[in-house]
Amino acid sequence: MEPLAPRRCLVCDRPYAAGETTCGNPLCNRSDRWFQWNFAISMRTGTLKDVINRYKYEGQWTWAYIFGRVVAGFLDEQADLFREFDVITASPTYVGTDGRGYDHTRMVLARAAAEVSPGSVWPFDITGEPLIVKTVPTPRMVGHTYRERRDIAEGPLRAALRVTRDVRGMRVLVYDDVFTDGLTLNEVARTLRRAGATEVCGITLCRQPYRGQALASCVETTTSLTLRWPIPHHRTPAATNRLTQDPVPILFTGRSST
Repeated sequence: MEPLAPRRCLVCDRPYAAGETTCGNPLCNRSDRWFQWNFAISMRTGTLKDVINRYKYEGQWTWAYIFGRVVAGFLDEQADLFREFDVITASPTYVGTDGRGYDHTRMVLARAAAEVSPGSVWPFDITGEPLIVKTVPTPRMVGHTYRERRDIAEGPLRAALRVTRDVRGMRVLVYDDVFTDGLTLNEVARTLRRAGATEVCGITLCRQPYRGQALASCVETTTSLTLRWPIPHHRTPAATNRLTQDPVPILFTGRSST
C-alpha cells in the first residue's frame, strides 16, 4: 500500500507540488462544500488498485474480509480522531436491476466490525436499512470529465439520495473505497447536513492519484517504512484544512512516494 504524500491537502489528501500551498482540487475551494475532510488510508496504486477493481467490478466479494481488516486497523490507530463520530455509515450503493449485485461499501463495514481490536466498539451502521440510501441507479462517474462528473453528482445522484432516519445533531463519518475529487461525498454530506447532521467527514481505503503537476514531483520507491503523518484533530465548521497534532507512527509495507 502506497502511503499518502507527506505534504498534501488536508481536506482531500491531494499531494502538493514543491512550493504549492493551495489545493488544485476545485471542491476544496468551493463555498458549497458540505463535508469537512476525507482521510484516505493509502493511494490507489499497484496491487490495491487491482484488487479493488476485482472486488467492485468482477464480483470477487471475499476481498471485503481484507478491506474490513484494513479499515478496522486504521480506525483503531486513529481512534483519537474517529471516536468523535456518532455513526460510521457506508457511501450508498444501489443494489438491484441496473445496479450492483451486492452492497460493496457496507459489506466492508460489516467485516470491519468483526475485525476491530477486542473491547473496541465502533458505531458502524451495518444493521437494518442503511442510514442513507440511493433509491435508483445513477450513472457511473468513471470515464467522465470533471464537469460531467459534477453534473452527474448534482443531478441524478442528488435526486436519488435519501436519509432513512433522524440524524439531527449527529456527526457522521462516511466510508467509501475510493476518493477521487469528492463530488460523491459532497452530495452524500449535503443530504445528511440538510437532514440535520452537524458534521460529515469521509474515510476511504484509498485516494485516486492526482494527475496534475503535484504528481510529477513524486518519486516512487519500494520499501518498508514507518510513516508518520499529521492527525487531523480540531476543526471548525468553516475550516478548509484539518489542523494537526503530534504524528503517530503507522506501519506500511510496499510502495511510497517521497
